[in-house]
Amino acid sequence: MKEKMYQYIIYSVLTIVACFSLFLLISDNVAPFTTQSTLYRAVANISPQVSGVITNVAVENGQKINKGELLFTIDPAPYALKVRQAQADLAQADQNYSAQTQQLVTANQLLKQRQLQSHNAAISLARFERLINKGLVTRQQFDDAQTQAAVAKSAYQGAKAEVLRIKALLNGKSNNAAVELAQVKLAQAQLDLTHTRVIAQTTGTITNLQLQVGSYINQGSPALFIVNENNVWLSADFNEKGMTQLQPQHLVYIAFDAIPGKVFTGEISSQDRAEFDAENPNNQLSSVTNDKHWIRELQKIRTRISVKDLDPALISGARASVMVQSNNPIINTIAQVWIKLVATFHYIY
Repeated sequence: MKEKMYQYIIYSVLTIVACFSLFLLISDNVAPFTTQSTLYRAVANISPQVSGVITNVAVENGQKINKGELLFTIDPAPYALKVRQAQADLAQADQNYSAQTQQLVTANQLLKQRQLQSHNAAISLARFERLINKGLVTRQQFDDAQTQAAVAKSAYQGAKAEVLRIKALLNGKSNNAAVELAQVKLAQAQLDLTHTRVIAQTTGTITNLQLQVGSYINQGSPALFIVNENNVWLSADFNEKGMTQLQPQHLVYIAFDAIPGKVFTGEISSQDRAEFDAENPNNQLSSVTNDKHWIRELQKIRTRISVKDLDPALISGARASVMVQSNNPIINTIAQVWIKLVATFHYIY
């Protein structure tokens, strides 16, 4: 009796193992399964927009912060001096512009004077031409009148050219180029000064904080990271044989390594439509590799999965196993049993 019981137990175990083995062999086509799955949270890389010495660190590692809160401060003194220098340059440019404006007024007045002098000299020359024809003036007097008319005309042309030169500098605007350039430099200096206070642009949790007061940090260097706890997804790589099952809105079962015994549900939200080609990076010549194997490793398809009722304790980088739900009720029941077994096994490994 005992022997038959042992036989039944052995046969039952072997049957179950065989069924699960068969299921795993065909699961890629009917209910894709993968252990290559990682949880990700959106992470903001915080880098200062100016360089300088850190004078204050206002946060701690693991601290929850809100958008708009101060993270750390860079010594503002050098940037305050740049603002003062830019203000002085703008004042100088304004003074130069005002002087050029006054020069234009003076040049216009001189132009009118030269124009009248040239006009009077031209009338006088015409009078001398009539008189010399009648012999009433000497040739020397006529030549002097010609010279005076030419000099007056030349002075008028010079005054006219000076007016045009000053107008070109002013460019017909309320400010000239030098003033606008000084204004831009002042705005940039003021912006750099505000950037010495590094402010959080998103809500989240501080991580990888390694800042130290007194250390020098370069513009664009990673200073810390802010993890957005609300923007989270699961990235899973499946064999390409299950492509038809890896479509958006397909339900999945998830077992996280960090939470043994519990199965979560989720939904495929998207699928990557391209993979990196290691044999042809940056559109260069392909590197051909000779392979004598008859069976090659299957290509993976990366999918993004949204998880329902996710445990907030899970960190970004948490690993998981994922099984896609099947439309076949029998296959789906086996899939549920399998993912539950996987979740239970996490108590051990």
